[in-house]
Amino acid sequence: MQRAIDGAGGVRSLARKMGQAASSISRLRQAPRERLFELARHSGVEPEVIRPDLADWIETERRRGWMERARSRFAISSGLAGAKATVRRGGDAAVMDLLDLGLVVAAVKFAAGERGLSSVAVMAARGGQGGAPTPEQSARALAMGLAVTVGRVSAETVAGVMGVSRQAVDNAAERYLRARDGDSAEDQDGGRVMERGRLRRAKTADEGLWAAERRFLGQLAGEAA
Repeated sequence: MQRAIDGAGGVRSLARKMGQAASSISRLRQAPRERLFELARHSGVEPEVIRPDLADWIETERRRGWMERARSRFAISSGLAGAKATVRRGGDAAVMDLLDLGLVVAAVKFAAGERGLSSVAVMAARGGQGGAPTPEQSARALAMGLAVTVGRVSAETVAGVMGVSRQAVDNAAERYLRARDGDSAEDQDGGRVMERGRLRRAKTADEGLWAAERRFLGQLAGEAA
C-alpha cells in the first residue's frame, strides 16, 4: 500500500484522486483486491508491484478486460449487436443472435488463416476415426475453442453453426483451455496428472496459443497486426 501512496505523491493526493478521506487511505495496510486496478491507475504504480501476491489474478483480470473490449469493438464495427435472424434446419426454426454468428465466423476465418487453410475446408472438416487430427480438424477445434472461450458464444450455438454435436464443442473448448493454460498445480502429483484413468506428464501453458489468442483479440478489436 505504501508503494501506491508514494507513487501518488502522498496520502492526501491519493485520497483526493480516489474520492476517499485521507484517514481511510492511511488506515489501509494492504491494497484491497477489489480496488487494486483503481489504485494502480491513480498512483501510476503497476498492480503487480502493489500486490505481487495477486500476480496470477491480475493477469486473469487483464485478459478478461481485453476480451470484453475486443468483443465490444467487434459488435460496434460489425453492426450486428442486437440483430437476430430466424434460421431453419429441416423443419425446425431457431432464432439466432447475429453477433454470435459473426463471432463464430470470425473464429473460423482466423483459425483457417493460422493453418493456411480456407474457411470452407475448416467448416467441412469432420471427425476422423482415430489417429492424429488433420490440419482441417485441428483448425476447426481451434475455431470452436476460440468462439466459446474468447467470443463467449454458447456451445449450443457454435454446434449449430459448425454442424457438430454440443459435446464436440464442449470437448474442443476443454482441450483448448487445458492446452493454453497447462495443468494446474492442484491437479499434479510429482509432475504427473491423471486423465481418463491414466497418468501422463503434466503440461505447461502453451505460449503459442496465448499469442494466437491475442492475435484473434486484435482482429476482433480491429487492431492492425
